[in-house]
Amino acid sequence: MNTITGIINMNTYVRNSKKLKGMTISNKNKILINRVLDTIDWSLMLKFYKLVGRTIGTENIQIPGIKKLDKKVKLNEDHIRDEVNNVINHAVENDLAQYVYGPWNVIWVNGEWEMEIPETDENGKEILDGESTFIPIIESMLEVYFSPMVVVSREEVLEEGDIESEKPETSDLQRQLDKAITDENYELASKIRDLIEVYKKQK
Repeated sequence: MNTITGIINMNTYVRNSKKLKGMTISNKNKILINRVLDTIDWSLMLKFYKLVGRTIGTENIQIPGIKKLDKKVKLNEDHIRDEVNNVINHAVENDLAQYVYGPWNVIWVNGEWEMEIPETDENGKEILDGESTFIPIIESMLEVYFSPMVVVSREEVLEEGDIESEKPETSDLQRQLDKAITDENYELASKIRDLIEVYKKQK
């Protein structure tokens, strides 16, 4: 069963975004990661690993912190949790919008990225070579997918009193939302609607 549904392509959602390469995991992001890890049912994951004969460190991709488990060592929940923790850390440290490792799929949206809103005409159509508006996403989001389990965690990157005077208007976002609904692009519409709600809460 494929549980990775309803997820918009991050290269479209954060098109031409400004990303931070080789970032250090902040304390807020550590809390975000631990929140996800604490939500996962590791006993269930252990049963699945045993069912399919999966162990640790068998992927061709090399990730810091993940080593092949010695055959003499009995697989336990902590081994799996450490593996997933290292996969998530790898995605966040390298600011990767999406990273797949074995059965695990990590979706990462850095609240410090900026989303491009293309200039549109009065009919809501994108103007070729028009000026784009870049607005901060504000809310970091970490999603970890494992069939059939989905874990989502969100955390705002702004503290109280930060950048009070530079909140973008939501009119452009509303126009984009209307266009997405007209085009029946409901995945994009859902993301834009969430972003509008975030800005409303900031006011």
